[in-house]
Amino acid sequence: MNADLPPRRWGWLLVAAVAVYAMALAVFPALLRYVGVSHYGHWFLDGYAILAANDAVSVGLDPWAPNVLDPLGRPHVYSHWWLHLRDLGLTRSHHLAGGIVLGLGFLAAVFSRLRPRSAGEFGWYLAVVCASPVVLAIERANNDLVVFIVLAPVVPCLLSEQRGLHWVAVALVAIATALKFYPAAAALILLAGGDARTLRRRLLFGGLALALVAVNVAPDLVRIAGLLPRAEGLMTFGSANIFAAIGLRGSMATGTGLVAAALIAAVFLRSRIFAGWKLRTEDRGEWWSFILGAALLAGCFFSGSSYGYRWVFAIWLAPLLWRLPRDPTAPAGVRKLARVTAVLLVPVLWGDAIFGGAMAWLAAGTPAATVEAWSDRFFLLEQPITWAFFACLLGFLAHFAREGWRVLSGRTVGPSAG
Repeated sequence: MNADLPPRRWGWLLVAAVAVYAMALAVFPALLRYVGVSHYGHWFLDGYAILAANDAVSVGLDPWAPNVLDPLGRPHVYSHWWLHLRDLGLTRSHHLAGGIVLGLGFLAAVFSRLRPRSAGEFGWYLAVVCASPVVLAIERANNDLVVFIVLAPVVPCLLSEQRGLHWVAVALVAIATALKFYPAAAALILLAGGDARTLRRRLLFGGLALALVAVNVAPDLVRIAGLLPRAEGLMTFGSANIFAAIGLRGSMATGTGLVAAALIAAVFLRSRIFAGWKLRTEDRGEWWSFILGAALLAGCFFSGSSYGYRWVFAIWLAPLLWRLPRDPTAPAGVRKLARVTAVLLVPVLWGDAIFGGAMAWLAAGTPAATVEAWSDRFFLLEQPITWAFFACLLGFLAHFAREGWRVLSGRTVGPSAG
């Protein structure tokens, strides 16, 4: 491979490589089990469930009850916003076309952000985009892809010189929160750029928008409280997973995870790792995208447990994690932290997939109980790596929040965090 290709050629090569990988899995879905993805013989099952809930409403059924129109009988476990897809004329008959359009829209948003400039960067992006949790989200047409698409313009809007687009970014965070609740964590990005007056107005508007969303979806949260399946085992992540092993569940596990996050952030705030780091203006897009993805992932991790679909937001981490370790203007501590974070991202994205694929290949004929026991042990063994990765993310998030607070409090004049 010619390592001296122009940057645009590397971008198109990335599109082509991902397309070939996707087509291979689409044409030969039996390969999915070897990358840790259970196919169940049906494409876009999660998208089908949402459309089935809409069809249930159309025929007078309760969408939050076990749904006879869904092949797995799943109740609706999201906000009522999704139930307006029927108003667009969408039904279960559109699930294949809808899943394809959603997957293509997601990949378009991905490629608009990833611009490789070298063979190494191309390989790094390919490893992140083709990671099995991302494949799983596309294979299921999971609605986290919709959240990704909704939030994708947030950073470009904040970077724009058109002030009106800054308010669009706030609105997009509110809309994403109405769809799946957890994107409220993305509100941290509203500290990106601007003087104290701008940030105060933006945070006030954002707070009011999120408060309105909370009032609107509060009844939905009550409805789904007892319906949400617990995310545990391979292809899931969350601080609650390790707490469950010692008997902590529910609100106790959530509270313990949030306390742990606060303590880790406090350690970074007292450290000198980021001292003297001045973000270059041309790097603001990569830095803010990183913060957006890190806030979403860390929010999900420390507040409980989540299915692996949400690793799609790791795509926004990739550009900074490639370039920051190689930035000679950054302090050595910052470069080292970025390098460690990048190294840890590989096993957290690929560990479950490699183990699951190995089990599919090697454990044929092994009793299911034995395979399950092996999976449980592996899952526990990888938890320290996952915790280390999220501790690193908290370091960057704590620095970003501190810089934003300095602007808000008047101790720094000018844009926060670059």
